[in-house]
Amino acid sequence: MTIFEKLRSETARYWDKPFLKAAMAVCALTILADGEVSLSERYRVDAILDAMDRLRVHNPRKAVEIMDGYIEALRNEPQRTEDILQGKISRGAGDYKTARTLLRIAYLVISANDDVQDAERAAFDKICATLAVDPDEIWSKMRDGA
Repeated sequence: MTIFEKLRSETARYWDKPFLKAAMAVCALTILADGEVSLSERYRVDAILDAMDRLRVHNPRKAVEIMDGYIEALRNEPQRTEDILQGKISRGAGDYKTARTLLRIAYLVISANDDVQDAERAAFDKICATLAVDPDEIWSKMRDGA
């Protein structure tokens, strides 16, 4: 790797770190929405990290560590941590593509078990509200594969 390639990679990681934290916040909130962390949800997060070019510049192990820290914090101080994580997510509210991507991540995580619980749908709706997106409209698009 040349020094220019290293610089490009480092710059991409630096500029996309807020997105990474928002994405891991979405994952933590949706994974814990039903009160448990399932293996299928964890596998889904790994698949998301592998599939997204925007996240590939980050070490996937570090991304999972960030998410695990959020999950632990949610278990210890749920309301305070949820407010903090919603704040990380809210940074994507002004950018439709970022908001749509974060909502796709949320949908993929809560649908990992093939059975979306009411609490998971409520978490999705709350993330939609944080991103200033109509939850019913985006939900139907996600269910249709858009």
